[in-house]
Amino acid sequence: MESTIEDRSPDSDVFLVFSSLPEGSVVEILKRTTPRDACRLSTLASVFRSAAESDAVWKSFLPPDYKEIVDRSLESSSQLHFSSKKELFFSLCDSPLLIDGGRKSFWLEKKSGKKCYMLAARELAIIWGDTPEYWTWPSLPESRFSEVAFLKRVCLFDVMGKIDTGMLSSRTKYAAYLVFDSRDSYGFEEVEVKSSVGIVGDEITEKIIYLDKDTSEEEVEDEAGYGYVSLEKVRSWINDTLTELYSSQEPGKELLGFEDVSAWMNNNLSRLHSSHEPQAPEDSTESTDGPYPKKRGDRWLEIELGEFFSGGENIELQISITQHDGHWKHGLIIEGIEIRPK
Repeated sequence: MESTIEDRSPDSDVFLVFSSLPEGSVVEILKRTTPRDACRLSTLASVFRSAAESDAVWKSFLPPDYKEIVDRSLESSSQLHFSSKKELFFSLCDSPLLIDGGRKSFWLEKKSGKKCYMLAARELAIIWGDTPEYWTWPSLPESRFSEVAFLKRVCLFDVMGKIDTGMLSSRTKYAAYLVFDSRDSYGFEEVEVKSSVGIVGDEITEKIIYLDKDTSEEEVEDEAGYGYVSLEKVRSWINDTLTELYSSQEPGKELLGFEDVSAWMNNNLSRLHSSHEPQAPEDSTESTDGPYPKKRGDRWLEIELGEFFSGGENIELQISITQHDGHWKHGLIIEGIEIRPK
């Protein structure tokens, strides 16, 4: 008696659809996804699992210039030796590299592979920053950099950083964040601070932010984890892939009917997703960034300074924070300015 599609295991049916393709073709399919999608799909079937370990897949998720960036690191070559491109990718996500003499930090966003940077306080232009009466440069064990900027006392608070947008991932929306500590500061209580992000020589948009609110009780979003499968996204991906697969298939060699396979996958994905508890919430497009700082997972606070779009051109971007109301300020600690995809 001929078995029906419902009688087969999830792994075997997915394998039936894709097993006629050589592993190299499955690798090419995964290279067109994202690191997060590749990891999620590898849990659905062995045909994905094998291809998802390929160096070719993970090399495609690394920036084209990753070797040049790694060469700028303070780490020794022995510490940066990895057995696979996948291992290298996750190391660059989980362990930021200090580059350019320790004045910048580089890592990759885990879900997309996009480039992220932090400009150390020493890489910033700080008014009176070299005057010990106003600013000092201590070392803190919780900082990734060898020193941070400690505000002793100033009336004019003025901090500026610059970065070449050619260093960033192209066709990506970014935001810049001041990473700091204000627990022992004064002079910023309900005081408006101006921040701006824009191209040097072009019109720059300013916004008002505040540096004095402690948000230690707020929930910290886990940006490192991949979470569970998003049903709608995986369904859409599978349907698009199957459509492409069947449209390019030679006549008379159809493995299964498209409608049967699609319906079976949707049903089994529902069972797969419902078996995981608790389920992760759907991604929200609503931004929670406001004019007050929020607590990070690494002891520091951060406040968004502005956003911009990186188109891949070599353009100098300027980021600034200013407060010139004339009264004394004290106690703020600056680790740096972080630039990451938004």
